Amino acid sequence: MNTIHLSHKQKTNLGSFYTPPHLVRLVFDTLAKNISGNFADAVLEPACGYGAFFAEKFPQKNVRFIGADIDPVALTIASENFSNVEFKKINILSQISRSKFGINENEKLAIVGNPPYNDITSHVKNKIKSEPCEIDSEIKTRDLGLSFMLAFAKLKPNYIAVLHPLSYLIKKTNFETLKSLMQNYELLDTVVFNSQEFSETSKTNGFPIVAAVYKKNEQGTSYGQIIKRKFKTLEKQEFSISDYDYICKYISKYPSRNSNSSDFKFFTMRDINALKRSRTFIKEDTANTIYIPQEKLPYYCYVDIFKDIAHNLPYYFGNLDIPFDKQSFEALKDDFFALSIAKHPDIFANRFSIPEPDRIGFAKAKVQNYFYKFFQKVNVCLKF
Repeated sequence: MNTIHLSHKQKTNLGSFYTPPHLVRLVFDTLAKNISGNFADAVLEPACGYGAFFAEKFPQKNVRFIGADIDPVALTIASENFSNVEFKKINILSQISRSKFGINENEKLAIVGNPPYNDITSHVKNKIKSEPCEIDSEIKTRDLGLSFMLAFAKLKPNYIAVLHPLSYLIKKTNFETLKSLMQNYELLDTVVFNSQEFSETSKTNGFPIVAAVYKKNEQGTSYGQIIKRKFKTLEKQEFSISDYDYICKYISKYPSRNSNSSDFKFFTMRDINALKRSRTFIKEDTANTIYIPQEKLPYYCYVDIFKDIAHNLPYYFGNLDIPFDKQSFEALKDDFFALSIAKHPDIFANRFSIPEPDRIGFAKAKVQNYFYKFFQKVNVCLKF
């Protein structure tokens, strides 16, 4: 369902990329597997848009439906389509309370939907990004979606069944930002899918989104549980963050102000999708420059060559750090080094000789075999 009344800039800042029916159904199917009996008196969709989440059959009868949004045009369209829903023009991110929505404190509440996500620190579309509405300081974050999740926690629903980026769970800084949610809610179930399921976004690199169901529970969810969790995808694949070691344990991903004497420099790296878009070895000094200690140079060569096969990996790797097998790498680090020298003669020529073609071919074969064995569970072509 397209947001036909909004400009591209408005869609980006509001995070208004509406949910297609099959993903709405995925949320409700995932919820239905994890509830029983009368689990909700009221169902709130706090960023309802045209009301896509009210078009599906809810897994319980005799509940009150409430839809909210800050977009009056979207609410008008939604109210014309769903007469059984109470629609309200409300900003959930400001002065958060149940009373704003007409929900009593003793009512069992379920929150459903696809809250907008818009990371204003991301390089993607950063020239047109801004904060779209007033946000209470206690839930204000760099990402609109994280703020929505924190607002949900303040409403103390019994269940939360929503779509959100997988990065909210697997990236430790995001997980810690959601502390007030994770300490009080158990993550019951997840299904991961590609952001390219949304027709209006992620045209180049898809990233993993999760249909997640949370239940209010004082035991909460720990980051250790997330690391060990077996995530299942819409395509029936399965993966765990604990399946791999990661290069970030051995090198710096971000610039260090205290080290600027290195002969070699590298661009800041965030995750695999960011690596696909960004450069690796660079010549200039910038705010994004990592200065490489000589002993760590082969590790950065690993990242440089990993970039060449990254586009072949499944979308659900997109927000992971760069996987790494230190033991196997130690036997191959000269091969990674040789490939990087050949790839960037302008960077390395002053210090190292450019390898002969036979040496490059030999190194490519060994490195390709490394990646083949490392990702054999993924079953994709990893040629570069």
